[in-house]
Amino acid sequence: MAIITLTTDWSNNDFYTGAIKGLIYSQCPSASVVEITNNITSCHSADAAFVLRNVFHHFPAGTIHLLCINGEITHDRIPLCVCYRGHFFIGDDVKAFSVLFDDEPDAVLALSPEKFSISTFPELTIFAQAACMLANGAQPADLGADVSGELPVLHLSPSYSADTISGSVIYIDSYQNAITDITKEMFYQVCGKRRFEIVVKHENHKITSISRTYSDVPEGYLVAIFNSLGLLEIAMRNARLAEMLKIERKTPIFVKAI
Repeated sequence: MAIITLTTDWSNNDFYTGAIKGLIYSQCPSASVVEITNNITSCHSADAAFVLRNVFHHFPAGTIHLLCINGEITHDRIPLCVCYRGHFFIGDDVKAFSVLFDDEPDAVLALSPEKFSISTFPELTIFAQAACMLANGAQPADLGADVSGELPVLHLSPSYSADTISGSVIYIDSYQNAITDITKEMFYQVCGKRRFEIVVKHENHKITSISRTYSDVPEGYLVAIFNSLGLLEIAMRNARLAEMLKIERKTPIFVKAI
């Protein structure tokens, strides 16, 4: 049984998700379609990549992932099938693909225009069709030409020295907590057992300890934890941090060892 996932910036009020699911079930009746999320902020490739990057490895090898973010086929934006660690990723957002993987993909195929219908809804006429072909036994090479090496893989990480880390917010979750690109390993490599300050946006907001849970601080206080991804997360207990402090993706987060 094939598993096909959907990560989109569509509202559930639209017909897009239903149309894709209908096409998949018509062509692959035994497939299972999993909606990872339809709530990515419109056109926010980085958010989509963050979500899918931290989800896909929980699915079995062979899963087909459709990345549907502001789909539009142009000369500079072509539909791709990317093979990585036994999974298949289909979409046209190179920006999202470039930060989705830790290393070079196993293969990158440019989906052949002769095999699919170009339309204003490429997620249906190209992405879903390609997913059905794979689910029905086609090989990735059957979908188009190999363009491996043309997909950039970007390794985004904070800068650091012996005493400081200059990171940033990379994702705001539904609780308005701010997830940063500072890893637990990097944090303790720099700070060790020394005292430290975590500066959130500016000097008026500092945290001087790492908590195990959100409830380690009084209600309304800032709290820093290492989340299940091993990333430094900044929150405000029982409050919506990002809204209250006007924090957004790329907001700077500084760590200073004292």
